[in-house]
Amino acid sequence: MAGSLDEYHGVDAQRFQMEIQPHYRPALLRGAVAHWPALREGKTSPQALAQYLKSFDRGELTETMVGPPAIKGRFFYRDDMRGFNFDRRQETLTAAIDRLLAHLDHPDPPSFYTGSVPTDVNLPGFGQDNVLDLIARSTGARIWIGNSATISTHYDQSDNVACVVAGHRRFTLFPPDQLPNLYVGPLDYTMAGQPSSMVDLAHPDFARYPRFRAALDAAVTVDLEPGDAIYIPSMWWHNVVSTGPFNVLVNYWWTDAKPWAGNPFQALVHSIMAIGELPPERQEVWRGVFDHYVFRRHGDPMAHMAPEHRSITGPLTPRLAQYIRGWLLRCLGG
Repeated sequence: MAGSLDEYHGVDAQRFQMEIQPHYRPALLRGAVAHWPALREGKTSPQALAQYLKSFDRGELTETMVGPPAIKGRFFYRDDMRGFNFDRRQETLTAAIDRLLAHLDHPDPPSFYTGSVPTDVNLPGFGQDNVLDLIARSTGARIWIGNSATISTHYDQSDNVACVVAGHRRFTLFPPDQLPNLYVGPLDYTMAGQPSSMVDLAHPDFARYPRFRAALDAAVTVDLEPGDAIYIPSMWWHNVVSTGPFNVLVNYWWTDAKPWAGNPFQALVHSIMAIGELPPERQEVWRGVFDHYVFRRHGDPMAHMAPEHRSITGPLTPRLAQYIRGWLLRCLGG
């Protein structure tokens, strides 16, 4: 693999926002949340951390992924791709935690994973006790709780800071340009919302996925201990392996995009439908059109027009975004 990440100690918000984030590269933030009360409880025992977390629970339901011991924590598709190798269960966070505690000493436990739980909804007050000072206080936290698990290589559209509270996590990261070498599965039929690589990182089948060797050459792997955090820029692919019978991670997603802007992934899916099967020469024409209007390879495509006549190519305001959505809905309705 490609090597190690840049590693930082004692980072404050100014350094993170001015030095680390603009590089658009992942960064390891050692000890970034070592001061959290949750870390203190976790160092005492899993039971102490469990009791601390449950003290915030207000009984809202969340979703737990439950898999048989045979999957060894790798939540994935079934072999026939007609389903998943786990079930989904609606329950409170307290119920999920209690099940984990009941299996702490089991030599071959089922796999449990309760993920992306918004703390302001399910654990109100946790965010006031455990604050990440690197980003805006308004950024919502999400908590992930489970035993040993492997989350297949995927990306997030938002920037991400992930903080290890209990257990150990290994992150393997791939730059966005490795997409052709990752052999991504269905875009719309996914384990948890984002498309994932079909390659088992622990046992890659190079006969079936030969280009994955190139992806590994570009990859970086890093191990995080409790108190450590990692910054993962948007669209960087990452595989996450957690080890131990009781793992807790808290993460923060945010984006600098205008809140009224559209979703790039949805634009991609529509483009696949509209352009993906055109003859190659016409695809090339549309590639040039996208370069001109979307990526603006030649500058402002409408600089020759007065601002009041630029319509959908003008500066994106909430009002213009609303107009574009309405225009698209009318077009798609046909």
